[in-house]
Amino acid sequence: MAFTLTPALADDFVGRKEITSELVNQLSSRNKIGYSLSGVRRIGKTSILKEVERRLTENRKVPVAYVSVWRVSPNTIDEFVRVANRAALNAFRNRLPAKFKFEELLVTGKAALTRFLNSLKLSAKVTDDLEVSISYVRREASDVDDALTGCFSLIEHLGEMTRTNSVLIVDEFPSLVDLTYGAKNQKIGDSMIKLIRTLYEGFKRTKLVISGSYRQTMRNLVAKQSAPFYKQLLLREIEPFSESEYKEFLQHYLPGLKFTRDAVREQLYRISSGIPYNLQLLGSEIQLQGLNHLSSEKLSGVVDGVLRKEGELSFKEFVDDLTPSEVKVLRALARSSDIKPSGIAAQQFMDKDTVGYSLSLLVNKGIIVRRGRGAYVFPDNLFGEWLKSSDDL
Repeated sequence: MAFTLTPALADDFVGRKEITSELVNQLSSRNKIGYSLSGVRRIGKTSILKEVERRLTENRKVPVAYVSVWRVSPNTIDEFVRVANRAALNAFRNRLPAKFKFEELLVTGKAALTRFLNSLKLSAKVTDDLEVSISYVRREASDVDDALTGCFSLIEHLGEMTRTNSVLIVDEFPSLVDLTYGAKNQKIGDSMIKLIRTLYEGFKRTKLVISGSYRQTMRNLVAKQSAPFYKQLLLREIEPFSESEYKEFLQHYLPGLKFTRDAVREQLYRISSGIPYNLQLLGSEIQLQGLNHLSSEKLSGVVDGVLRKEGELSFKEFVDDLTPSEVKVLRALARSSDIKPSGIAAQQFMDKDTVGYSLSLLVNKGIIVRRGRGAYVFPDNLFGEWLKSSDDL
């Protein structure tokens, strides 16, 4: 069986039956219910979103525009507008009166653009959205609010024109605030999210689905009374694989693997924390080593192999954006799972208030979880193992 570190699709998508069924059923219904998905990195949010997109488009015939903010490169508003408009037009490609691509519009001369758009027999609103977007992408206009309004309104206006209900998925939604614009590369900030909220309130044919890795950030967007999308989106927390989903993963990806003891099966589940990405890493190493029987000793070798070959690539990004104090706290927690904040302060020669503040930040970022008074654990045990084995933090 082929393992993957990219989203698992179609037949390779296992587990997650409850959340995918809920999303597909609600998003294809007449209800105007959108969703916000949160969960730690690599928990499988994108795989869920891509599977929902596949089922909606193939089985329910619902147009879906999927945009991943992390894949917008360069990280600018004009590139985001290009990607989002391409996704919207692609979602409606079989419903439009003429076949064309967004790139064709970009290379059409300014004087001929309106004439070309009119020849496509699009609605006036869709034509206006595209003209504004194209002008901004080609740097012929500089009004960022107009460009974003046209960009996010396009899928709604395409739905109005074709009398079709659709879905807009924005993966890693909180990263929108980091997009830049203008000659000075200014960050767009929270104003972009507020604009989307205002536009979405008026949408009648478009349902919105957003995702993000930081639990607290997503709650701030959805769950609080002051949140931009309060009572507009349902918040769903994506949890690690359950034991039954873990069993389904083994049956699908490692059907011939035997365990010397049930405790070894549980050990593999525990070290992976039930995170699909970790299971893919460990499973591919088991396959690479040609193991048909897995003992505790061999599993230790598998973990060592993964950390040695993939740890830097897979986990270093978790600490790249952290402060030195946060990294010191993580290092202490990795070395001793039952260490208390006072112990961290003593071990790392840190002020107690700094330790407390760092712990709070790490919890909000989803990198650690508070289990009780002074008790913190890693939601990703493989990441914790990498921290212990890594000398370059």
